[in-house]
Amino acid sequence: MEIESLNFGKKEFYDIDEFTKYLEFERIDNRIPLILNIIATISTFKNSTEFTQSLENENFIIEKEHGNLFLISKLLNKEKIYYYTFFDDRNNVPLFITDAKKTEDIPNTLFNYINRTREISNLWISPKIMKEIKDDLSKKYDDMVITYFSAIRSLNTEVKSELRPNFERNLQYHGSDGKETLDEMEYYYGVLPKILEIHLPNGVGFKIDNKGIITVKKGRFGDIFQIIETVIDRLLYLRDEINKSTYSIKTVGSKNKFSHAVQKPWSIDLPVGMKNDNIPHFCKTIQSNEWNFTLIENVLINGSMLFTARIIDDHTGSIFDISTDGQRIDIYPVKQADIGTSMRFYEYIVENIDNTAKVG
Repeated sequence: MEIESLNFGKKEFYDIDEFTKYLEFERIDNRIPLILNIIATISTFKNSTEFTQSLENENFIIEKEHGNLFLISKLLNKEKIYYYTFFDDRNNVPLFITDAKKTEDIPNTLFNYINRTREISNLWISPKIMKEIKDDLSKKYDDMVITYFSAIRSLNTEVKSELRPNFERNLQYHGSDGKETLDEMEYYYGVLPKILEIHLPNGVGFKIDNKGIITVKKGRFGDIFQIIETVIDRLLYLRDEINKSTYSIKTVGSKNKFSHAVQKPWSIDLPVGMKNDNIPHFCKTIQSNEWNFTLIENVLINGSMLFTARIIDDHTGSIFDISTDGQRIDIYPVKQADIGTSMRFYEYIVENIDNTAKVG
């Protein structure tokens, strides 16, 4: 059964727990697709009206409305791609559920919208948080099985590696002993997971990646939404700190003839630290296809670790300035703070510069 065929009748949903329980009931009766993709996001929308307006601005159609639950669609190659989206007004978090193809339909519809809209970001899950998710589930379920994982190791990390610690690593593994193998890889090679496919003894099977896409293959939704809420709770503080940054133009002088920009930054602390020889790596990797930033200009003060740069987001055109002394990065918005751009930059720092980085 396709997701757009779900019949909610005149029922309205304003509570995410109520909606989750309803989905579980429908799944037991086989009235929803077996495999679903759940994409959680973080936003700065003030209400569901702002949210749905942003969807329509990117050519989504609001097909049906059930309180805070909406059936939406977008045309792709002459075919409608459908999503159910729930706007959780407790924390202004939109949640998307779809049976669309993860590798083709979702990037060309939903992620295009997220990348182009300043007020929303996908739920970036850092490798450190991914490891915590894995470890917490492993403690809760002794017989948990991991059948696939992708893991990385960056150079600037506090994670110990028994073998050749001065090497970057990027690896993938398929096998029913993935849990044991990942534990061994973490110990011997100091890697952290980016993607996990997990099967729990209670019948829940799902795949979770660092962009916040959870593919539910079987079992109850309750465990999945608990994971999502845990990650969201961690990122709400980051969102709120980013929102404290400001940009304004102040006029001075006789008859206000002169003006200058006043920027209030948000900050990232770097416990491991950033060194001079990390700068070329930073300048190269931030401009890769994975992160979609362009370095407009940068300056490294000779004989110091004082580094400044201006960066543009290739998706939205948003511009921001950064300044670092190696222990902290200050991020200054130019014209307007952009939650999607800022969240992606933070995730870049965590994955490539210092996996212990945290908002200052």
